[in-house]
Amino acid sequence: MARYFLKRLLWMIPIILAVAVIVFTLMTFCPGDPAVIILGSTALESDLQAKRVELGLTDPYFVRLARYLSDTFIRFDLGSSWVTKVPILDSIKERLPRTIVLTIITALISFGIGIPLGVTAAVHQNKWQDHVSMVLALLGVSIPNFWLALLLVLLFSVKLKWLPVSGVGGLKYYILPALAGCSGAIAAMARQSRSSMLDVIRSDYITTARAKGVPERQVIQKHALKNAMIPIITVMGNQIGRMLGGVMILETIFSIPGMGTLIITGVNNRDYPVVQTGSIFLAIVFSLVMLVVDMAFAAVDPRIKAQYANSAKRKVKTNG
Repeated sequence: MARYFLKRLLWMIPIILAVAVIVFTLMTFCPGDPAVIILGSTALESDLQAKRVELGLTDPYFVRLARYLSDTFIRFDLGSSWVTKVPILDSIKERLPRTIVLTIITALISFGIGIPLGVTAAVHQNKWQDHVSMVLALLGVSIPNFWLALLLVLLFSVKLKWLPVSGVGGLKYYILPALAGCSGAIAAMARQSRSSMLDVIRSDYITTARAKGVPERQVIQKHALKNAMIPIITVMGNQIGRMLGGVMILETIFSIPGMGTLIITGVNNRDYPVVQTGSIFLAIVFSLVMLVVDMAFAAVDPRIKAQYANSAKRKVKTNG
């Protein structure tokens, strides 16, 4: 397992470097002049040119790319915002926890509802529980998150006045964004859980367990669900990645000062350092999440353990 963990950890390095290069390239060739945005459209051309030189925008692409990668990954100098002059690291320290908290709450709601919903549908296949679960899943896939967010605001904030409409504070500020962001994930988890459980329930060892008189609850929880979790865990990792992207949009709708609003504001202002560094931090967070998912997958799937155990034995025999 240690070798498997180390292999997955090392894969993070090229992934983060690739994200850095791609985001830098996109921002470089994106229309818009940062100098005009910073100084205003009424600034003199001489002042604009001086600002471009100051920001390094007049250098060739590969020179700027090499300088950016060197500053970021060798000297660990993340720089400051071109517009606000605030150190980018300070902004990320303040905003990244809010994005992570919102993503975690959304994931807990999605998995806590979606997986039991899918298991219930599989256990009661072709019955009313199955039909209700799949209708709910279809609705979850069909409803756009941003539209659902607006409906939730109108109902719970404007009409009932139960929850705040925007901003940050206690846990109640994250309820509406999390509910708006979890609908699609609940549907995906329910459908995947149902499909995986149906494949496992039809297996011979499940039939054997039932024939031996094992209680149905134990058959489902200890035998079927454990083996069905292997493909479910894979989908969980993909859904967390989608949630992380969806949360950035929801932060804008609910005026939550997180990484989403930071990066979107940076894109609008052509604030290259903010967008580039923010994207790298999000890539690191997503890579760590996928690392945890891979470790959970390895813990559940005995084939991975056997693969690395046999590899270690072969090396010992070869060295011996």
